[in-house]
Amino acid sequence: MRTAAFVTTLVLLFTGCARVYVQPAIDLKPHEVIGIIEFKTDAKGDLGEFVTQKFVQSVTEDQDEIKIVELGTEKDVLEAVGMTHLGPDALEAIGDKYDLNTVFTGNLDVAEATPSCGFGPGYASFEAKVNARLTARLVETATGGTIWSNSARDERTVAGIEKFGHDFAFNAEDPEKAYGDMARSLCRHITHDFRGHWEHRGCR
Repeated sequence: MRTAAFVTTLVLLFTGCARVYVQPAIDLKPHEVIGIIEFKTDAKGDLGEFVTQKFVQSVTEDQDEIKIVELGTEKDVLEAVGMTHLGPDALEAIGDKYDLNTVFTGNLDVAEATPSCGFGPGYASFEAKVNARLTARLVETATGGTIWSNSARDERTVAGIEKFGHDFAFNAEDPEKAYGDMARSLCRHITHDFRGHWEHRGCR
């Protein structure tokens, strides 16, 4: 192992090839404290909350000097500031109430496809291939202007779904096992601007 590493080092030196660390494209340190509103989703259950948690983990992976304040659902936050719509006025009020200059918001759209059902009394519990699209923004509370935005899409089979008529809900007993891979994939793709990476430069 050491011999191989030594040979690799010599090759890199003689070819002028270097492996360098590239800082995140977006540095969040100037923001210091950022709020996040739980991502909205039409799917019933705890999928929105679960993906929001994974998003926070991904954002702070290489930016450990920032603090993210979880503000709850959009409904809860709007009620706290006496507003009914998440527009510029509401964002300004949120910034004043929680002393925040910026806030993450997001939306998770989920479409069902190819279900594999298991029936029970009054409901069906099943796995299904789902297509999910996650969109997120970082907005300035003083103006409501968007500082950053991105989106990602993922399709895979997830478990822990219950279907009632035409509606379906994500209520897995073990969310990590049921749809953890999908949540991580979405969040890793959407937050790449906030993470550093290694790349080879000068290689011929």
